[in-house]
Amino acid sequence: MTGFESPRFGGGKSVTVAGLIDEVKKRGPRVILTLDDRTGRIEAMLFEETYQKHRDLVCKDALVLVEGLLRFDEFTDAWRLAARRITELDKVREQEARRLVIKCAHGELPTLCDRLETILSPWRPGPCPITVEYTGTRASGALTLGADWSVRASRELLEQLEALIGRGSVQVIYGTPAAAPGASFADTR
Repeated sequence: MTGFESPRFGGGKSVTVAGLIDEVKKRGPRVILTLDDRTGRIEAMLFEETYQKHRDLVCKDALVLVEGLLRFDEFTDAWRLAARRITELDKVREQEARRLVIKCAHGELPTLCDRLETILSPWRPGPCPITVEYTGTRASGALTLGADWSVRASRELLEQLEALIGRGSVQVIYGTPAAAPGASFADTR
């Protein structure tokens, strides 16, 4: 986390961080979460009001999105996050997913066609359209399924699709609310 100026005590830069809750510690009226995203760790501090508001999400091994103020703590020589809001990461995925892309090769196509309706049915209708990208030896292309096939991009759905045609075969395209028109980012599973 470079490039941040050390704000005065009580200040901070508004940030959003996603990660796995690795540790939960209670220190007086505060709760300290250690978040890990496999690239680093950061402690997020929750004051009593914030903790009570989000206590059902605060548990070890939960995947969460934490919004708050980031500042450098000179006493501990580490970055600290004062959490203001916590959201379950699966909910964020479902709300922000703009498109689900299923990538399949020639040999996977028959299996995909046979099972796709069964796998998608529990997650329909939803706000997220589906595009199937096919790559074969003689042809390739992308087919966007009709609106009746739109789904909720839940973790369970993504896991079922990957179990069917392999890891890395499903991509979630997200919209960025503050980005320029047409901008997006992807989560390649």
